[in-house]
Amino acid sequence: MLSTQDVLNEFTAAEQAQLQNIQGGTNELAAILDKTVKRVRSMIKAGGNMLDQSGITIPDQLAEETIAMARWHWLTSFPALKSLKTPDREKANADALVYLKEIASNAAARPRVELPEAPDTTAAPTNAVQLVRQGRWVRTDSFNRMGET
Repeated sequence: MLSTQDVLNEFTAAEQAQLQNIQGGTNELAAILDKTVKRVRSMIKAGGNMLDQSGITIPDQLAEETIAMARWHWLTSFPALKSLKTPDREKANADALVYLKEIASNAAARPRVELPEAPDTTAAPTNAVQLVRQGRWVRTDSFNRMGET
């Protein structure tokens, strides 16, 4: 389970001091991290992957992506902290989103997520329809007049 300290550890000591001086800054981080974890979990589930039953954890393999997203969203909530909004941090957030979108896709070659010890058995949404067609082509233009007399 990720904590706000996991996100804070991604900053230098000087940056942490600067962030701690902002009143209520770390309180908002907890809410942002919670939203980010829920978003990551929903993308995992959308890709047909299994999650644990806790509802608050993510697979270890996605910890870095989740931290990168939470860190960036937290930094963007402070308009005055332009010095901490580095291009590398912005790119890490963008890369995490791309990776999670790949996981959430229904592509056959999508990245797979590690299986939890106690999986949630709630069915995942699937929005990919696959049809197996064998035989001859059927003219569908005649279907438009079905039911006419």
